[in-house]
Amino acid sequence: MTEIIDNNTLMDLVIEKHNKFLGAFKSEFSELENKLDAVKKQTDDLKKEIETNETKIIVLNEKYFLYFHQAKKQREDLFKDVIEKMQQAKSPHVHEVTRLSARIEEHEKKLQNSRNIDDEEKSIVEVKKLLYDFETEARKAGISITSKAIIDKLNEANESHKELLSIQNKPKQDIGTAKDFNKQAEELEGRHNWLKRRIESHTNALGYWEKQKGGIKVE
Repeated sequence: MTEIIDNNTLMDLVIEKHNKFLGAFKSEFSELENKLDAVKKQTDDLKKEIETNETKIIVLNEKYFLYFHQAKKQREDLFKDVIEKMQQAKSPHVHEVTRLSARIEEHEKKLQNSRNIDDEEKSIVEVKKLLYDFETEARKAGISITSKAIIDKLNEANESHKELLSIQNKPKQDIGTAKDFNKQAEELEGRHNWLKRRIESHTNALGYWEKQKGGIKVE
């Protein structure tokens, strides 16, 4: 037996169909939009971090060499002052201080050229020992001095170098992660745009049939 469906019932079924699609599509669209926003935010945050670290790497690279240079300059000035005083006083300790200065210079050259953190730390330890010996020789000649400012600069240089090493590969790693985020965003945008078009299409169709049902002439 064939069931005869009148126009109003038919339009109700069509309207129900469009509402069903709209409900499903809008739900997925909203979920995708949240995911897309989260991925875009992660990408933007990562790009900012990459820029920050790239700048930081440049600064730290210059910084630790600058600190070594400043330590060298302070050391040279201090030794010059002490040697002059010893020479004026005809102190026999001037020869030992001159020898210590030459040994420290060898390590200073290594510190200016070496990028190996282990070699660097060994040289810093040796320089600290030699500076201690220098202070001892100065006291023997009746001269009270301290090498603390020089040692502080050496420590700052070493800390800057260690910080540099800890982040120098991070931008490259983060760029790889950013590419993955971009790929993920592109995939989400494809589905997101498709859903947007389907929602618009079903919304227009729904509006048409609701007007038809209400007796409004639609051209």
